[in-house]
Amino acid sequence: MFINGKTYFSHRLIWLLETGEHPSFFIDHINGDCGDNRFANLRMATHQQNGQNCKTYSNNNSGAKNVNWSKSANSWRVSLSMNKKIKHIGYFKDFELASLVAEEAREKYHGEFSRHF
Repeated sequence: MFINGKTYFSHRLIWLLETGEHPSFFIDHINGDCGDNRFANLRMATHQQNGQNCKTYSNNNSGAKNVNWSKSANSWRVSLSMNKKIKHIGYFKDFELASLVAEEAREKYHGEFSRHF
């Protein structure tokens, strides 16, 4: 959205209108839909928290978030990003188990900002 020649993101303007405060952090879309700018779908987040709520990357070849195949270990590797570092969770022969462990790790380390798809 343009106002007086300056670009503003709709979700940040909605936050300002609803709270009366300029958002000092990122504004995260709780359901991951950037087009859903209802105030009930918005929350303040740090850069890291906003990234934790991202959808699965399009180049993900396992189909499960935070799970990838390790040729060297001949197993599924579970890892996630924390504080700008990769946290290795473990290797698993069974894909379903690796997916479950990844989901539990996201809940543990990312809390309310975890996204499972």
